[in-house]
Amino acid sequence: MVDGRGVTENSQRELREQIDADVAAAIDAAGCAQLVFDDYGHAIRRSQGGTLHSMLYRLLVDSEAARDTGALLVARSGDMLDLSFSGSPLISRAQTVVLPVLSDEDAEVLDTDLGTLKEMVGESTWLARRFHGASARQGRVNAVEHLNNDRRRIIEALPAATVEVLLGARAPQDCDAISSEALLCLGSTNTSGEFKPSELIEESKLLEEVRLKNPGWPGTPGESVQRFADFLAGVEHAIWIDRYLFSEPSRVRDFLIVLRGLSATRLRLLVSDDRDRSNFAGAISSVMTGLRDVEVRFMNRHDRRKLHDRHLVFPAMRSGVVLPTAGVILGADDPGSAVSVPMSALAVNYEDYWARGTRIWPIPV
Repeated sequence: MVDGRGVTENSQRELREQIDADVAAAIDAAGCAQLVFDDYGHAIRRSQGGTLHSMLYRLLVDSEAARDTGALLVARSGDMLDLSFSGSPLISRAQTVVLPVLSDEDAEVLDTDLGTLKEMVGESTWLARRFHGASARQGRVNAVEHLNNDRRRIIEALPAATVEVLLGARAPQDCDAISSEALLCLGSTNTSGEFKPSELIEESKLLEEVRLKNPGWPGTPGESVQRFADFLAGVEHAIWIDRYLFSEPSRVRDFLIVLRGLSATRLRLLVSDDRDRSNFAGAISSVMTGLRDVEVRFMNRHDRRKLHDRHLVFPAMRSGVVLPTAGVILGADDPGSAVSVPMSALAVNYEDYWARGTRIWPIPV
């Protein structure tokens, strides 16, 4: 068993060695092995994802043990798994398995009729399995608690088109195949083509969270910093690129103080110098005093034109978010129609831009 979400930058080599050792031990003991890799999509986007990919390809396809080794790779539907790695593709050799839809046999096992079961949990077995081996009362509590406690991760995993259906902005029949599969877990589509969330979905806080997670940027300071912290969940370090982030340095400090109470992610702020402001670097340094795990650099002047967009970048995961202006995020400007859009892949290497920058904080020795 491998927990991909628990893989850190520092534990990647140890993980690969452990997989090799565990598979070998299982084959020695039982003649075969079964690798279950949960959150594979999270682990493969780490900085050594290519090495992990090559190791798994060798283990599952090319090695002597491959014929005795099976594998179940579990990933969220929104994960990018076709990253550009050298060597033969691994995922193209895999068979994709969808969640089964509910049947009369499932309803019989749960001592109910199929129509009632679908109204309660949706079309697929995703929520219904929480009733297996439990009373109807306990099963309902199990399902709602799962939806409430994991609602943020569930929403992160939903394809964009699925979220649009939940928000009433798209018809179910206009969804792609993957988005339609996700809808089966959340409710049913009637003969008129209208999607209706299941009873347990409506009873939980999931839809409330979906409405909060729409791409429009929230209008209050508290919601703004929470939205930013949500993007950082599970991320060890990130780069925030905004040329005009420090237009009002004191607002940046206030925002970061609140953010530090919600997130421990190490932040690197890449901003533009302002030659019209006397001792701009000193003004930035003064507001950063006492803030932990935050670095600031002025971008190289030759990079300034290329970095005109505002991004929150997760280098280890090769992904990020396109952000609204700093004025909107910091609460100085009305968000209006401002939105944040996830980037499933990075067009450039932001680490190179960061390396060329001039360090402002911590103050160079």
